[in-house]
Amino acid sequence: MAFKSYSWSIGTTSFRTSQLNYKIERQLQLLKEFWNINSDNEWNNDTQEKYYNYLKEKDFVAGDAKRRDKDAREKTSGLVDIGVLTSDRKLTEVGVHIEELLNKKIKKDNIFLIPEDSYYYLLQFLKLQITNDGLQIKPFIALIYMIEKLGYLTYDEFTYLLPLCKNMFDVKKMIERINANRLGIDIDTIITIKIYDMPNYLQAWQVFREDYPVTEKTFEKIGLNRKSRTYDWPYNNLYHMLVDLVFHLKHENFINRLDKYNDLYSACKKISGNAQKLWNDYLFFGYKPKQFDEEFDLKFKQISLSLQKNIIDFKREFFEKLHVFKWKVNLKEYFDLNKRYFSLTDIIKFEEDKIELDLLAKYYFENIIDDLLEEKFLNSAEYMKLFHSLVPIERISIKYNINMKDVVNNINKSLGTDLTIYNIKNYVESEKLKEFNKLIDSKFKTADLIRLLQQIRNREDESVTEYVTDNATVPTIFEYVLAIAWYRISGKEGNILDYMNLSLDADLLPKTHAGGGMADIVYKYNKSIYPKHDLILEATLSESTGQRKMELESVPRHLATNIIQTGNSSDYAIFVASNLEENVILGMRGVRNTYYPKGNGEYINNLKIIPIDIEIINKFLVNDIKYEDIYKWFDSAYHSTTPDPIWYQKEILEKI
Repeated sequence: MAFKSYSWSIGTTSFRTSQLNYKIERQLQLLKEFWNINSDNEWNNDTQEKYYNYLKEKDFVAGDAKRRDKDAREKTSGLVDIGVLTSDRKLTEVGVHIEELLNKKIKKDNIFLIPEDSYYYLLQFLKLQITNDGLQIKPFIALIYMIEKLGYLTYDEFTYLLPLCKNMFDVKKMIERINANRLGIDIDTIITIKIYDMPNYLQAWQVFREDYPVTEKTFEKIGLNRKSRTYDWPYNNLYHMLVDLVFHLKHENFINRLDKYNDLYSACKKISGNAQKLWNDYLFFGYKPKQFDEEFDLKFKQISLSLQKNIIDFKREFFEKLHVFKWKVNLKEYFDLNKRYFSLTDIIKFEEDKIELDLLAKYYFENIIDDLLEEKFLNSAEYMKLFHSLVPIERISIKYNINMKDVVNNINKSLGTDLTIYNIKNYVESEKLKEFNKLIDSKFKTADLIRLLQQIRNREDESVTEYVTDNATVPTIFEYVLAIAWYRISGKEGNILDYMNLSLDADLLPKTHAGGGMADIVYKYNKSIYPKHDLILEATLSESTGQRKMELESVPRHLATNIIQTGNSSDYAIFVASNLEENVILGMRGVRNTYYPKGNGEYINNLKIIPIDIEIINKFLVNDIKYEDIYKWFDSAYHSTTPDPIWYQKEILEKI
């Protein structure tokens, strides 16, 4: 009766996966550097400890791991799972290409119109197959299949049911069960069916059914614990207390049952891990010991365990609850991993209440997903060669050799549109802009932006990431929130998605990458009361010396580069900081008199950079100040002859 795997997952829970894009890319960079230094070493315990120390030296990890070699393995195992590293932690061909993208402008010239790095991840997940521990499944293909057949998945279906599919037959059967679930059969029942599908759990049930008396040794055998079987000892006390309440004290009044309820509550506290909460919710439904009363007693008598008429049925119900709760805890732990890794592809939309495919992906896979699910699995050698190679999508399977005209025709038939392969890109971008505006109106109202900017200024990082996303750093979120705030200030004119030099996921939330070097936001204005111009918005949360080092060179350079590209001397920049450092104010003001070479013997000078802080952005939002007025004010401030040392105080602070 050994534990056997009943589900799959991507990555490992030992490695926190917030900011996953960044952590993958940064480790690819660091491993490339590390192997250049340690080219003669193999991936063994000594090298793993060296790599951990290298991560610490590069500020990728903080603190001290008890086992540095183990920590190094855990931090890289997810990258092996998705094929960007080999098992000995060398960059694969795919890993090399993703790492090289960090120094390039990301293109979206693939059939799904997603960023190039996301497309590489997508190709990896289309290849991914798991063929061990009784599993023979292509997880990402299974996910696409379910969404195509069901229209969407709920979060519970994604969390608790999708990972239980161990082969293509399970996937098809799970479709039937999910449809039944949507008609009223609960998820716990579906999990119970899967439990009894496994011989080791059937054997464990027979042992529990026949074991008498039930002792801690019984639970050692039937708990099927992956770690230490002693973790299941607390279930023995829980079981016997419940037997007393359901059978021996069944007809006693509440007062005579109260002590046993208190003991039962204490027994629940001994259960390890998150299963404790599920037992508490099931047995006590929010009541605490001091709140136990006759109403609680009546409710307790209606739970499924209390309704059993004999000890065999009671044991069966207890056994099912024991393992359903264990499975749900385990599956819940893997939910976040699976969601984050699948999100790398940018074709899965994780909305508030359901999970869907992006528009192009939905109609691309519509007619081929049945064939993809039933395709034969590659042998180990063929699979690893394909998995580690960067190949066109048609090389993964002949099924992907699709005429995009057919995909567009499917969209037209379904949506009643009249699109062609020549304008589908514009349509997709237009739909994304509509989605982004809906997101802004629901999640980033003016009051939300004001609150977020204040929290960013105060470095209430946890509150900020909890509200926006933890897949991006707070500085990246600052750029994102600032872009949305300026979009509101500008009356929502133009395509904000084009103006942000930020990567967004399929849900249009920001992602942090390891690369950088471009202007944060480049807003484009047509001629109005002002000349046609680009406005570069640069955001920073650095302060004091860091602000001087990081921004005094880059902001003027970004502005000068933009003017060289556009040939428009009306382009200017606004530099937004949480708190402005005085030397930075003087430095930004001073670039008026600095010359930047164009590279053809000519120069740019009179650069216009206006430094402001978050407080001023919030004043614009609070008072509903529009860009036309801001432009006039900033232009006047720029041309002011007020001496530099008092310029910011007189022209910016006092006038605002």
